[in-house]
Amino acid sequence: MQITGGKFKGQRLITPPLKYLEIRPLRSRIRKALFDILGNHLEGYEILDLFAGTGALGIEALSRGAEYVLFVDLNPLSLEIIRKNLKKFGLEGKAKVIRANLPQDLTKILRLCLSSSRRFKLVFITPPYGKGLALKTLEKLPISLLEKEAIIVVEEKREVVFPEKIANFYLDESRFYGETALHFYVLKDSDP
Repeated sequence: MQITGGKFKGQRLITPPLKYLEIRPLRSRIRKALFDILGNHLEGYEILDLFAGTGALGIEALSRGAEYVLFVDLNPLSLEIIRKNLKKFGLEGKAKVIRANLPQDLTKILRLCLSSSRRFKLVFITPPYGKGLALKTLEKLPISLLEKEAIIVVEEKREVVFPEKIANFYLDESRFYGETALHFYVLKDSDP
């Protein structure tokens, strides 16, 4: 799996052995399409990567100029892989990796971020498919973690229906790639 753009374009990410199917990185072509939608210049962005897996999305964002990424996952192997990828690219100073059980531990993340005055412009929610974690996490995502113009990207199986409005967010658009769907949410009081 390669980084698709930015400073580290073409370089390979460390990934888990195939036997660890619960760690499912977003395919390179879908990741490239996602960043084509978001734009290639993410200078100054602070990003929250929930269910981070290998860290591919956050590291791709750092490669494209993001300022900081908070990686969150529960799986110890995922956390180890993220740390190895950050070290490989010399990005340890631009990221923090924490273990948390989502969505239950969103308050833990909130406390951590409030103590450092962090607000995120971009959030990735990419949980294991079909467990309802994407919607539950989006529903419980505290708006105090977000900048006013934040974008929340949710990945889930194509057949899972996402509402037009949920909690403080409304669906801006959805894109479909085979069995994968990417849903883009923004704050309700933001302009579409």
